[in-house]
Amino acid sequence: MSSVDGRLLPGRWTAPFDGTKPSELFNEYAAIGKSLGTDAWMFGKMTAREAFPYKFMPKGEPIGKGGKVFIGNRASSRLFITIDPDADIFFTSDRLRGDNILVILGVNVTTDYLAALEEKGISYIVCDDPTDLRSALEVVAKDFGIASISLQGGGIIDGAMLAQGLIDELSLVVYPGIDGLATSPSIFEYLGLRDERPAEGQALELLSVEQRPHGIVRLHYKFHKL
Repeated sequence: MSSVDGRLLPGRWTAPFDGTKPSELFNEYAAIGKSLGTDAWMFGKMTAREAFPYKFMPKGEPIGKGGKVFIGNRASSRLFITIDPDADIFFTSDRLRGDNILVILGVNVTTDYLAALEEKGISYIVCDDPTDLRSALEVVAKDFGIASISLQGGGIIDGAMLAQGLIDELSLVVYPGIDGLATSPSIFEYLGLRDERPAEGQALELLSVEQRPHGIVRLHYKFHKL
């Protein structure tokens, strides 16, 4: 969900014109997300930090190699996935919004951090390179049976997935408000050089336009690889 100028910080968006509480519009966004029927949903690290803001202070030496997979609690019908290359999110629960958690980590993770995740029943994958998202998602599919993921931001993980050609569809929910600040993060925030083109070789086909309650508009696109 973004403002009409493509920005991602809801606290900065202008309020609905008729006095409707913004929370009602966010509920509409959540309903759309659930209607997608994916096996999992996913945040990047910065967005996950909004739910788990405290840092874990790891001890010991990094394990130094990938390939380790731990399958924790799987009571929920969907999984919540996040990528934590620094291995320092302090998870206070094995669930977020009712869904069990899966964390994608790098080889700098320590044994005491993995032990803390296992104690809480939080699933994890240790990758040689957690920025190689295609390889990480192949493990997610193989070992956890996940065939479809709703990627819900923020802009950095969106941009990384875009650059690696991993997005099949875009469901863009436009909130009827404006941010206006040039430095606010946008839908896709690829961290690359000025001459890089993270969307090169990809094109969008508009599948549908839907007007939702409270002035919300949903745009549904399919990605084509050229």
